Amino acid sequence: MGIFEQAVSGSDFRRKQVVLSSSPMSGSTTGFDTSYILLGATVQSPCRVRLYSDSASLVDDANRASSSFAFSSTVGLVLDTELDASNLSFTFDPPVIGTTFAGSQTWYHISSSTAQSLTFTSYPIEFSTSAGRSVINISGSNIVTGSFLQGNTYSPRSFIILSGSSTQPIRLRLYSRDIATVPIIEKIRSFATEPSTGSSLIADISFDTPSIQNKFVPILEAYNLTTYNSGSNFVGYILDNISASTIADVTASLHIYSTED
Repeated sequence: MGIFEQAVSGSDFRRKQVVLSSSPMSGSTTGFDTSYILLGATVQSPCRVRLYSDSASLVDDANRASSSFAFSSTVGLVLDTELDASNLSFTFDPPVIGTTFAGSQTWYHISSSTAQSLTFTSYPIEFSTSAGRSVINISGSNIVTGSFLQGNTYSPRSFIILSGSSTQPIRLRLYSRDIATVPIIEKIRSFATEPSTGSSLIADISFDTPSIQNKFVPILEAYNLTTYNSGSNFVGYILDNISASTIADVTASLHIYSTED
């Protein structure tokens, strides 16, 4: 299901405003859609505001200091921003994509010295989780330490990647073109090295802990760019073995929402 089908199912796909209250400081709202784009925010007085994809993420991240960027890969953090006296009206540039992992609720925490309301302007991407979400599974076998497998796998032409997991310690790279066209220098690039221009890289993900759902922050946008005017239904991939032994079998799973079938 793509945006057209979501519109048919009931969404009018118009910008909307969502108002949050700082009393209580933590809570949930159904004002946002299941996946959405944050365009801007307006607040009455300085505060720090955080949005989360589920209640467990809020609990796990509640005590993190505003100066710290160290949070678990299982925390679905949508937004963490401070609105000071000079930025009581704020535009997100680039816009921020958010999603939910538990029903239709987005969870929030507001840190403020005074009671107030905070107004977000958003635009819907995903109206409901009743249809449209799916999984891309990429599997491999007999991958020795320090080597990789490559190939292409079926996917929507455009989609957003919400989370992912792997059954073994693996590094997964996704590309917007046929893997055969990806430069050799990109295929041998180390994880800590930035990709070069023209690499067609969508994502470079290290799944260090098997079977743990990694909630991507920020959420990733993916496109097939084999032809700009139409696209194709596949993405290229590379699976690197980052463990200390040969991997007999592995499956990396990406949980996605299609925006263009």
